[in-house]
Amino acid sequence: MVNDDSSPNPADEPRAQQPPESLQLATVSTVEAAANALRELILDGQIEPGARLRENEFASRLGIARHSFRAATQILISEGLLLREPNRGVQVPTFDPDHLIDVFRLRIALEVEAVRLVVASGEIPAAANQSVAELSGVPDDAPWRAVVEPDFRFHRAIIDATGSPRLARAYSSVQSEILLCLAQLRTHYQRPAQVAAEHEELIAAMRAGDPQRAEELFRAHLTEAVDNLTKAWQLENGEKVVV
Repeated sequence: MVNDDSSPNPADEPRAQQPPESLQLATVSTVEAAANALRELILDGQIEPGARLRENEFASRLGIARHSFRAATQILISEGLLLREPNRGVQVPTFDPDHLIDVFRLRIALEVEAVRLVVASGEIPAAANQSVAELSGVPDDAPWRAVVEPDFRFHRAIIDATGSPRLARAYSSVQSEILLCLAQLRTHYQRPAQVAAEHEELIAAMRAGDPQRAEELFRAHLTEAVDNLTKAWQLENGEKVVV
């Protein structure tokens, strides 16, 4: 006799996933939150180069204990965004013209070579396209870090797309200085759209597969940046700068 019982076999039923007794959510510590807040102030240009971060004042502003503030500044010191000097405490690093020119000399050499390699490969990194799109969407009233972060990611994406560990390491050696320089360029642009337009032109030349044009544009873009920074230093210090 054939058993025509079509009732489902309990063994064949999918087993319900039981949740764990407790779920752990990632949290940000007081020190990390303070470091994030300070980083934003630096990248927004609200803490200027050479400005000292007085422990009592900033710990009070952030609503944290002094030891937490010291730990937060140590994170940014390790990133190169802050500097601790004997008898001067913690401050945002300052770059004189020789320093600026030296940083951008290396940056230009690395990025121009990276552009040549990426254009030759025929593949524009997705992260570069995404960064330009993000720049193009920054509103006029956005904090300056909303420009600094995608701007830096665009240039970093070009370096990383080469697949060269040595190029990447060399670029990383000046990464914090590049970020600080980008923060200081805030006064040279009236609107974020101007920054976006420059980067749209850069990536358009790369998409067109024209290595010479792309290299020329990248070189001009970076040369203009160091010119603006050194001229700003000149005005502030009353010294003549030759770039």
